Amino acid sequence: MEFRGRAVLAVGGVLLLAACSGGGGGVAAPSASSAAVPSASATPFGTTLAQSLEPVGAGLAKVAAATTMKEVETALAVTESNADRAVRNLKAAAAPDGADAARTELVAGLNALSSEALTIRTDLNLKRYCTVGVIRAQLGGGQGVVAIPAALAKLATAGQQAAFTVPQLPKPQPTPRVLENGTLVRDGGSNGKGTLEVRNNSATDVVFTIGVDGTSVASVYAAKGKEALIEGVKAGSYDFYYLAGEDWDSDEKQFWQNCRSVKFSEKYDFKPTGTTWTMTLGAKEGEGTPAKTESGSVATAPQP
Repeated sequence: MEFRGRAVLAVGGVLLLAACSGGGGGVAAPSASSAAVPSASATPFGTTLAQSLEPVGAGLAKVAAATTMKEVETALAVTESNADRAVRNLKAAAAPDGADAARTELVAGLNALSSEALTIRTDLNLKRYCTVGVIRAQLGGGQGVVAIPAALAKLATAGQQAAFTVPQLPKPQPTPRVLENGTLVRDGGSNGKGTLEVRNNSATDVVFTIGVDGTSVASVYAAKGKEALIEGVKAGSYDFYYLAGEDWDSDEKQFWQNCRSVKFSEKYDFKPTGTTWTMTLGAKEGEGTPAKTESGSVATAPQP
């Protein structure tokens, strides 16, 4: 309001001077050469660059820090949205001389990041991914997290610098990881006399678990087409479970992709004198009556 007040006074001064200097006592109109109020200047490209990239970096940081599937799904949605917004802002901004090509590369990298985040979220909802680790690896192995820093390096050469850090993300495994058939994922001890034999005739590797009250007691890795044993099972009543999938992560004790969890509906008793149970997965016709099973959520299954 103060700026407008001075402008009015200045115009009034012109009018008063014209009235005093005129011979006929009339009021002279302001001349066409009178100065106009300057318009606001456009936002500098460097400012738009920094403001656009900061939320993208924050979204990637959330992906890196996520510890649950829900958290990582939310972080991917945030990253996708922020990358889309950055693309719109940078396309609308006027790039300075020598920076237009690098700006175009940056926009392409941000578009790739947004598309990759959307694809991973879609695959997550289709249950193709089973752990937070594999989701981070899929994003970390994408084009977006590589293209964005490369484009920013070119912008810096053109005099347009912006702080942007890509968090440390794992990369996808070049080949699916497997364990040697019969490896004990959890060794429940060998003081008992019972034995569990797993015959895996299914199409994927599995980890078979015996548990009590939702907690794993012992688990064995059974490769597809192979047989595996858990020996030394103590007397007691147990639940049977198995996880099936691809690409076993020994740290997370979970398959990374296409996983499913199955629980057997009945309990299985091991006697003090010793009992052997033989479980055939993917049993063919004539191999016995299939056991009753219940498919469940991998997230609620006991960790092997």
